[in-house]
Amino acid sequence: MINELLKRYQSNPRLFQLVDRVSYAQPQQVQLSGLYGSSPAFTFAAAYTHESAAQQNHVVVLNDAEEAAYFHNSIENITGALDVFYFPSSFKNRKNFRLLHSSHVMLRTEALTRIAGGGNKKVLITYPEALMEKVVVADRLSKNIIHIKSGDVLDLAQLLIKLADYGFERTDFVYEPGQFALRGGIVDIYSFWKR
Repeated sequence: MINELLKRYQSNPRLFQLVDRVSYAQPQQVQLSGLYGSSPAFTFAAAYTHESAAQQNHVVVLNDAEEAAYFHNSIENITGALDVFYFPSSFKNRKNFRLLHSSHVMLRTEALTRIAGGGNKKVLITYPEALMEKVVVADRLSKNIIHIKSGDVLDLAQLLIKLADYGFERTDFVYEPGQFALRGGIVDIYSFWKR
């Protein structure tokens, strides 16, 4: 049923006008109004999956975190796409910028890393507050990734120092991104992003 509805949106003549505008060589800002319910998500999904716009990256800026999260969920359900990223604010609340929301930091890191990795057809869904945060420059981020693979021999003391320097919190039990625990000869690390 969803696929049938998406096909109807894709065949609408007004969608061709939208896709034509989005497909210009220069980046375009497009604002749609008068859409209600699920129609914004279906309109965007139809446009971004159209062959003329399918190889471009898209940024969708919504009014607030709740609207962006619902829109992200709708786009994922409609398209089944894996390269649709929710880009939230890093903080737990607007009044205290010291309390990080670990899972949001993980979502931001994954989105930035995947987009910086190149390729096309990626969608970033966000809101103004999240866009205003500073982000790590891609070169610096790639220099600060700790690569560990099965069979590696690690200098445990150096690894623990590096994790602490990168802002990871040492805990007894790891349950959220940005934490690590040492239990005997085992180091548990909850990374902000996995490859």
